[in-house]
Amino acid sequence: MRIEIDVSAANDPDAHRWLDRILHKVDDAWHVWDTTCEPDPEVFKATAWFRDDGRQGKRVHELFVASVQRDAWTFGLHGRRMRVTMHPDGLDELRPEDALHLAEEPLVILVENRNSDGAFLCRVVTELDKSLLKYRQRRGKPIRLDSVGGKGEMPDEVERRIQAAPYRPRLVAVIDSDRKSPNDSASPDARRLQRSCNEGNVPCWVLAKREAENYLPRILLAGRKNVGADHARRVDAWNGLSDDQKNFFDMKAGLSEMPSEAEMELFEGLSDADLTILSNGFGPRVSECWSVWTVQPKSELIARGEGDLQHGIDLIRGAV
Repeated sequence: MRIEIDVSAANDPDAHRWLDRILHKVDDAWHVWDTTCEPDPEVFKATAWFRDDGRQGKRVHELFVASVQRDAWTFGLHGRRMRVTMHPDGLDELRPEDALHLAEEPLVILVENRNSDGAFLCRVVTELDKSLLKYRQRRGKPIRLDSVGGKGEMPDEVERRIQAAPYRPRLVAVIDSDRKSPNDSASPDARRLQRSCNEGNVPCWVLAKREAENYLPRILLAGRKNVGADHARRVDAWNGLSDDQKNFFDMKAGLSEMPSEAEMELFEGLSDADLTILSNGFGPRVSECWSVWTVQPKSELIARGEGDLQHGIDLIRGAV
């Protein structure tokens, strides 16, 4: 986060122990100290906290100077801003003790399945955003994945986390849309999660495609090892699909034996051979393809993402 420390907090001796600990998280590179809202650095330098050499005086001086220099250039990936003040009056304005608790929270990315969705997010971040990858690898693990037993439980978990603290949690929710065609609506679970997140000002990424596996590019599907000749034929048949068909094909289970009207229209015209080979899908462990590290999928991944992967990254960066 971008943490602004108001002079009201810096001048209150009771707040100093909380401010000291907030600086530890800045020192760990979890957050940055935002000094842009103080137009005159001399005003802050005159505060009791800054002038108290008996505490962290020297370190406070060093971090403040470094922050002023950095703020002239960029905040990097940090999108969320928190103001530490003795007189909070708005979203993400907090008293020092609450501000510390928020600063010490890792950013939680709530997903349906920690393993399969975790592999998806790990690969997307690794390929498309090196700065976010580096942040995730910092000491203390400032980002962690969590899941709660399925998509139906996710809205309740979001609401529980929102109600558990007097501040907006460091939380992003990610869920499959489960849409079966381009004109289909997201599932009831996805819509309910979106509502819960909106009510709590929590970022929510409802995937534009049917599910995470629909973002897999050919190079990762084809790179899967020890899966037999049928898999290669299935990849070839899948590769012949249109973008809309790839986006809403059930990658795990394949073509439905009882398709909806939208699905029948979407996959109309496939040859009998393609219908046969695609009827079984790629199996329940197709998410393992995200962990094929012997190939370079970045360009194909960007193409398959069609802008939605960057949208998801932007949501996460906005919460960092």
